Amino acid sequence: MWSYWINIFDAVWQSSIIFFVAYFAYANCADVDGLSFGFSLVFSLTTTSLLHVVLQTTRVDILLILSILLSFLMFLGFTLVFDAECVACLTGEESPYQVSYRMFRQGIFWFTNLFTLITALLPRYLVKCIYNTTVNPLLRHHQQNNTSSLTPDTHF
Repeated sequence: MWSYWINIFDAVWQSSIIFFVAYFAYANCADVDGLSFGFSLVFSLTTTSLLHVVLQTTRVDILLILSILLSFLMFLGFTLVFDAECVACLTGEESPYQVSYRMFRQGIFWFTNLFTLITALLPRYLVKCIYNTTVNPLLRHHQQNNTSSLTPDTHF
């Protein structure tokens, strides 16, 4: 039951960090509109969730890395293709045209996303490090097997 509440706290923490870091980073920027702010949030959400998968995985192999890279490249490809077309230009509404291209050229976008990734995932990483060094059952089982092989065999 405690792991449920830890995951809930972690989800609230990550969501809050992703929103408020971007909010305070772009609060005084006059050239950042709602679409640019939203794109920054979506980019942070996507990269954070993909790296969260890596942190939660017990065994990282080439298939996991390839699937995460494929997911990120699909997101990036769809975003760049979608932003290259002016979808709402015909209707006169606010257009997401070139939002990602503008944001990718801004240093504050990259700094905000890097800071968001580190800040949002740091508690989960620290808990995983502490767990793996203190109470990890796999590590404990491995240590017990190594010490039992060093003791003389008295069983027939």
